[in-house]
Parts: sequence; C-alpha cells; structure tokens
Amino acid sequence: MKCKRFSGLLAGALSLLLVLPPPLAQAEAEGRLFQPTGENLMISPPAGWRLAYMDGDPEGDYVVDFLPQNEAHDSWREGYMSVQRRTFPEAALRDNIRARNLTMPQVAISEVMQIAQRKCPGRFVPMGQKDSLTNNIPTSVSGGFCDRLGPSAPYGEGSVMAVFEGKERLFVVQFSWRPSTENELKQFAYRISPARLQQFLDLLNAATLCGGPDEGKCPN
Repeated sequence: MKCKRFSGLLAGALSLLLVLPPPLAQAEAEGRLFQPTGENLMISPPAGWRLAYMDGDPEGDYVVDFLPQNEAHDSWREGYMSVQRRTFPEAALRDNIRARNLTMPQVAISEVMQIAQRKCPGRFVPMGQKDSLTNNIPTSVSGGFCDRLGPSAPYGEGSVMAVFEGKERLFVVQFSWRPSTENELKQFAYRISPARLQQFLDLLNAATLCGGPDEGKCPN
C-alpha cells in the first residue's frame, strides 16, 4: 500500500501515534478510487472542492485529498484538505495513554504542535488545543501558522488539524491554507479570515462515524 504524506508543516508530526508513509514521487496523482469498508469518518469538503487524490487499502489505512477546482498538489494556495484513516497504535501504548486519563487524540495533537513549532523555519503562531466530543467521538483540534515554509509556501502556511478516535480506527483531518502575497490577510494572526477558519471548524464539528460497532451503515 502507498499513501501520500500530509502536505505542509503540520504534516510530519504524528510520530507518537501515527506512522506516516513516504511521499509519492509524483506531485499530482489520482491514486485509485475505492469504497472503504469498516468504520469510516463522514466529513464533507468545502463547497466546490474536488476529490484530488485517493489511495490506500479499502479495509485498512487510506488517504483522501480534496482541493479547490483550479488547484494542484504542487502549487496550491487557496486551500487543501486531507482525510486519513489510521490503524490504532499497539495495545500497550493505548493502555498507557488511558492510564494517564488521556485520549489518543489528545496525545497525538499535542505531539503535532510540539514538532510543528520546532520545525517551522520562521515564526510559528500556535492555536490553542481543544479536547472534546464531536457527535460522541473523542476529538482533539489544534493548528497554527508558520510564516516561512520554503519555496512551496514563501509567505507561510497555516493548518487546522483534528484527530478523531473511533471504536476501531483513528481519523486525521487537516485543512491548510497559504497566503498568495506577503501582505494577504496579515491583519489576522493565522493569515486566514475568521469566517473562513470557522467554515473549516464547522465541517470538523459536523463529522460523524459510520460502519463500526453500533454506528450504522455507511452511505455508498
């Protein structure tokens, strides 16, 4: 199985719980389309965004990417969305996390933020971490903005990421954005308008599970 790495700075940081695969050689690829089986996360992309990439195992780990209609993986600016389904870590690690009265999403997002701040070559502005239930799913959400990220994002990149803990799987959702100019939306700490950020958060808050124990059948 081959899956694509998360795009951007917050992408390389789920090392404690989620082992991310190497990136694809191609910047833009369709992968292969399939209908996942088993427990799945139902979440909608922003209106008008297209399915840009899908790959993985219908019965196991997979990744799905969405982009605005005229964007490409190697040059996107307006936005990017990634949804990944991941196998739980080994039982000993899960038990250790629960013994500390924590959830896997809490630990995963905390690790993401620590590594993201260390890896940002410029100034990193973190978001607070929110640990809650989303439609009865243990969830942790955080993110931030790095103001310098190299040739692909010369004016920086922001992301908001959520980790959802299902009954059988972990699900990771990431929304990202990149300013197109040095001064675009500079009046906002994360270089995104509050209304647009809220749109991403509303989509995260509407996520539900299907296909797992007592979760109902997933739509085709």
